[in-house]
Amino acid sequence: MQESSKPINQMDSANSISKGRGRPKCFNEEQALEKAMTLFWKYGYEATSMSDLTFAMGITAPSLYSTYGDKSELFNRCIDYYLRHESCSMEMIFKQAHSIKLAMELYLIENLKRLVQKDKPKGCMLVVSTMNCSIQNQQIQQSISEKRQLSKSNLLEKLLAAQASGEISAQTNIQAMTDYYMTILQGLSLQARDGATFEQLESVVHTAMQTWDYF
Repeated sequence: MQESSKPINQMDSANSISKGRGRPKCFNEEQALEKAMTLFWKYGYEATSMSDLTFAMGITAPSLYSTYGDKSELFNRCIDYYLRHESCSMEMIFKQAHSIKLAMELYLIENLKRLVQKDKPKGCMLVVSTMNCSIQNQQIQQSISEKRQLSKSNLLEKLLAAQASGEISAQTNIQAMTDYYMTILQGLSLQARDGATFEQLESVVHTAMQTWDYF
């Protein structure tokens, strides 16, 4: 077989391979996302700047944009990360509890434990991260509000199912009950943010559970 007389440009070949593969990322995307989440959780969406984020995540601005998108896209991914790793499972608690009342109490307590963790920002990220958003960021605030409403709808469904099965009285106002306990939950978040202790807020939960039959 006759060899080709055309010389092979090794540099061009290497460059072609390099361009095809793209530059490898030199950071852990999940770890960087967790750091961004913590920053948004602690300071809120508007108070967290892009320079704050790149510094905390240990990456450059171009790397941030190419991996996560703009600030709002990064924030939404941080919210998803928070829901996967930091929120407690309503489904699991209500499935495993022996009664609907116990499930409600356990759900409040398990949330409370997460609201006052010593090594993490206080309060629920879905409550505290967009409290002071200006009109320019209404879309971000609306997105978070929809996620809170989804939790409320899930709780309403569980309480309605318990009523349908006879575990909750047919005379109970389920909508009012749902509104009340979700208000308690969000209030716990704000109180935790203001420095209330677990013991103080646990007492609030126990008092709230005493109103179970008032609806």
